[in-house]
Amino acid sequence: MRKNIAVAVSVAAIAGVLSLSGCGANDGGAKGASGTQGQGTQASSSESNGKDIFSLASNANAIAPDDLAAIADEDVEKTVASLNEQYEALIAECGSFDAYQANVDKVQAYYDTVLAETNALGIRLREYASNCASYVLASDRTSGQMYDDLEVIYDDLYDSAGDDLYDAVYDDLFGNLYDAFYDGVVKDGYDSMGYGEWSEISSAAYDMYSDAMSDAYDLISDCRSDIYDFGSDVRGDVFGDKLDKAKKELSKFQEDIEKLKEE
Repeated sequence: MRKNIAVAVSVAAIAGVLSLSGCGANDGGAKGASGTQGQGTQASSSESNGKDIFSLASNANAIAPDDLAAIADEDVEKTVASLNEQYEALIAECGSFDAYQANVDKVQAYYDTVLAETNALGIRLREYASNCASYVLASDRTSGQMYDDLEVIYDDLYDSAGDDLYDAVYDDLFGNLYDAFYDGVVKDGYDSMGYGEWSEISSAAYDMYSDAMSDAYDLISDCRSDIYDFGSDVRGDVFGDKLDKAKKELSKFQEDIEKLKEE
């Protein structure tokens, strides 16, 4: 039980701007459900860090590959911190079996909040993948360079942020919820009433926990799967020198994200 989560702009059209300004910056990132605002992107200068200059994507939220990890990690950390803060406030109100019974609606509401926040974060992580791909596909990099650049979608989102989200929510948070309620204050109430009545309360507490935990797993798994599939498809297209197909994959992924927001 205790297991410890666009189109490309013309290079010619921006060449004059880059030569005058030296570098360009776009503010990017989605605002999180907990109030997190994603960090902006900035084209890297080859003179300062030895890397090729990327063209700026017309997508105002485009994310440079080097910025992706920091943006995703900050969003995951702030979302988890908010959920943990709400958890601490909840258990402070439910420190006994009687208090739990009086506040069981708040417990259910918290489970609902965890799922809503997890879902919203998953959508934002998908958007970060889309925004990073938008940035790379709008660059004047070679197919081989784009292929390498897009690897961060797997490394920083599917692997790193996805693992962190899984560990923090599915593993740690739900482990704490199990200990605090079903195996905590509810278990403590065993001798406070008849067995039949207590058993109903205990079973309801477990079902509430189990249903939410299962839903959280599905949300995290679906998010990571979507990001993995998208990153893999776009990199495969770029590797095969099929840039137009990669852009179509990006457009389809963006449409899918918008549908998720409407659900």
